[in-house]
Amino acid sequence: MAETSLVYLSRLIALERQLEVTAHNIANAETTGFRARGLSFQEYLRPMPPEDPGERASTVSLVVPHLQFNLVSKGSIRRTGNPLDLAIDGEGYFVVQTDRGERYTRSGEFGVDPTGRLVTVDGHVVLGKAGQVQIPSNEGTINVSADGFVSIDRRIIAQLLLVRFARPQQLEPVGGALFRSDQPPLGVTDRGSTILSGALEQSDVESTREMTRLSEIARNYEMVGQLIKSSLDPDDINKLAKVPD
Repeated sequence: MAETSLVYLSRLIALERQLEVTAHNIANAETTGFRARGLSFQEYLRPMPPEDPGERASTVSLVVPHLQFNLVSKGSIRRTGNPLDLAIDGEGYFVVQTDRGERYTRSGEFGVDPTGRLVTVDGHVVLGKAGQVQIPSNEGTINVSADGFVSIDRRIIAQLLLVRFARPQQLEPVGGALFRSDQPPLGVTDRGSTILSGALEQSDVESTREMTRLSEIARNYEMVGQLIKSSLDPDDINKLAKVPD
């Protein structure tokens, strides 16, 4: 009975993690440039001591959360007509400066702050190849070319910095559509990434699919909860606490 209870409890924890990830995806279905998250699991063989001195020790197979990762499917493109709304066609990421260092994003919903800097909707400074991008005020029509050159009335003032990553699935989300990375960024010129001006990449979350998944998780959670009520030994909670995350 102890082994059965441990299996049920490990399944319940796995469902809780799935629920968190799925709910987070749904909450960001309208976030520009958002990348949906996925969750993988692995088997953990938990040694079980014999109940009687003459019996052999055994193991029980538990499922434990292993790794969260980013899905890398592209979101749909929405045309806005705003020259500072930018979408990336390809693998690249924009680079922005935050209080905690450089971060990366697919969201190109940009504007100009009171000091003339190109910034995100959250006020993070957008970086060009030469640093901050400064937009002179009231000097003409702004244009951003496919290769990231920012110009005013055909006078080039900066080129946006785009980077890519060898393993974009492993980028760490840090809120909204921002990511941080422990892996060094790579250039994008050899991968053909281009910028679409007057457009935004939508979230890649498929709301209908995620809502269906959420309902399935909720049903499974309720079912496992009922099984636990009928089989749980009070000592099993302490045993499960020894299972690694």
